[in-house]
Amino acid sequence: MIGFSVHLAPNAPWPALVLASVGLVLLGLWAYRFPSPPLPPRARRLLPALRIAALLVLAWLLAQPILERARAGRTTEVVVLVDRSRSMDLPVAARSPSKAPPATRGDRAERAAREIEQAWRGRAAVRVLPFAGRLGTDSTWRETRGLTALGDALSALAGSDGDEPDGVVVVSDGVVNAGQDPIAAARSLGAPVHTVLVGDPGGRDRAVVEVESSARARVGEATPVRVRVTSSEPRGTPLSVRLADGARALGQTTVVAPGSGAEAVAEFRVVPARPGLAVWTASIDSAAGERTTANNARQTALEVAPGRLGVTIVSGGLNWDLTFLRRALLGDSSLAVTSCLHDRSGWRQVEAKRTVPTLGAEALRGQAVVVLDGISGPEIGADFDRSLAAFARSGGGLLLLGGASPGIQRLAAGALAADLALAIARVPVARGGMPVPSPAAREVLAWDDDPARGDQAWRAAAPLTDPAPIQASAGDRVFIASEGGGPPLLLARRVGRGQALLVNGAGLWRWSLAEHDDLASERGNRLWRLIVRWLAEPVQGEPLRVRPERWLSPHGESVRLLASLQDEQFRPLAGATVEAYVQSGAGRATRAAFTAREPGSYDVSLAALPPGRYRVRALASRAGREIAQATSEFAVDRWSLEEARSEPDSATLASLAAATGGRMTSAAHVANWARSLPTRTIARERSESFRLWESRWTFFFLVAALSLEWAWRRRRGLP
Repeated sequence: MIGFSVHLAPNAPWPALVLASVGLVLLGLWAYRFPSPPLPPRARRLLPALRIAALLVLAWLLAQPILERARAGRTTEVVVLVDRSRSMDLPVAARSPSKAPPATRGDRAERAAREIEQAWRGRAAVRVLPFAGRLGTDSTWRETRGLTALGDALSALAGSDGDEPDGVVVVSDGVVNAGQDPIAAARSLGAPVHTVLVGDPGGRDRAVVEVESSARARVGEATPVRVRVTSSEPRGTPLSVRLADGARALGQTTVVAPGSGAEAVAEFRVVPARPGLAVWTASIDSAAGERTTANNARQTALEVAPGRLGVTIVSGGLNWDLTFLRRALLGDSSLAVTSCLHDRSGWRQVEAKRTVPTLGAEALRGQAVVVLDGISGPEIGADFDRSLAAFARSGGGLLLLGGASPGIQRLAAGALAADLALAIARVPVARGGMPVPSPAAREVLAWDDDPARGDQAWRAAAPLTDPAPIQASAGDRVFIASEGGGPPLLLARRVGRGQALLVNGAGLWRWSLAEHDDLASERGNRLWRLIVRWLAEPVQGEPLRVRPERWLSPHGESVRLLASLQDEQFRPLAGATVEAYVQSGAGRATRAAFTAREPGSYDVSLAALPPGRYRVRALASRAGREIAQATSEFAVDRWSLEEARSEPDSATLASLAAATGGRMTSAAHVANWARSLPTRTIARERSESFRLWESRWTFFFLVAALSLEWAWRRRRGLP
């Protein structure tokens, strides 16, 4: 039997249409109440009926009625989504010391899917599909077991075979940690989504939730590490937390359990002993009868620099700009500052408290950044001038303070003149330049943690005096411009493999002193420290550079490698073939081919890597000839986002079922639940929709009814 139903538009004025219908019925009856000429009883009944029917159809078409007709001859299809993520490898219930380990959640989910198939046999066609990070329509879904993206799997159902299912059953522990909102995705299907919860709540569990550390550290300097842990044990239970670098212990401390739902923090201060990539493991002692120990350890990775950054300041004499700059840099323990001031006896090295007659190449040895304060290379000496140019071209950073007149124009002479290539404008400029920071340089000029407060401080910053009429050229980065279209005040320019920051003007010390601003001095110190660290990061010196997107990736997630390739002129090089050989700690190597993106940019994703440290050797070739190679390293943690939570999430599954008109049960009762579920509840009824106001049959009925009435009336001699 085929069912029909009619629906009106949501905003249809049906009360007014009801009143209009009553009026039209009365009008149709009144039109045939005349006694003469007499009509046969049959005509007296049918003629008003034809008119009333046509008028009522015309009136109710204004409500845009839609006819729904159930489809016949089609089998109801139900898809059972079975969670196969790594969290399903956890035991169904808490471990008991006196019993064998219970079955895993994955085993129980497979059993539940089979019971649903058996219970609905003959009532619906059941199709079982696995999912994890994506829907398992092919074998590659296994590479995404480190994530649970239920929303993505539900969204993919609509396009999996070109037709949406009539009903869905989700068999899962309910833990969703990736992808889109599952409730929104389920609603878009328009079908009931039933849920089956796998896993029992309760049981003892300890976990390392997060390991916080700075992104960078230096050899010999203490760096803080915070380890956040949780425990389901009673509040006050002692928890032993350790931090280790492989087999070498870095520290151990004890915290107390904060109670269910809260976190305890273990504090460590670690002094790195060697440069390179450091991978440290934080762990917590396991408890007897714990549900799982997979979340009892987690790693952090950070780059360790080889030591303090060497900064050499060369100036013709003391001045306020130099005083404030030195104070900012000397207050940073990660910088080794050497100040060389010229006096009658030669060059006085302030920190070493000694005087040397001349400065040469030895003054630049081991330095990362050189600051020239109102002085040029030729003024210091020919040997220093040549060494400074070689220093910059090989990757060193230069901070060039223009100082008083002639300002930055004094750098138009010397060994650096060709690299700096200062372009002087012929238009005169004002003596003062109000600073206007560039949004593109926000990271370097972030002299306040609050961006809005930092922008406000820049608007109140004092202008620089005596700016030179220089012009920016192609490839330059203007960090700070002048208000009103004047010359740039802070201009970054590449010099070989290094980079130089030109400060056009004097009066920098006033940026650290501002009326009604108690944080001005702190901001000034932070600004110069940020600039020096930025200059110490050389531009890509080698033709090929490769590094991971993240130094440490959780187990089960893909590792993305990024490569950049340039030619001898440091320009991006496209059209090359880049390959990587990834070697694990056990010596097993895997080959991976990079995909070209923007010119000179390449990337590749590595899936399903086991935990451990990896070394990468990348090779770039063009026209069959190798042109460059580079190395890097990364690590994969044993910790997985899937195993971070051992408790099942019944709230998510309950909300999913309630939002779509489905039903929820647990895996322990799924057989009886599936058999007792009414057929009309299992899936939606498929139907076809017809817009009656657009139907040709509706038009045919109106024309036929009105034509028949008119012809009948004329035949009876009625007007």
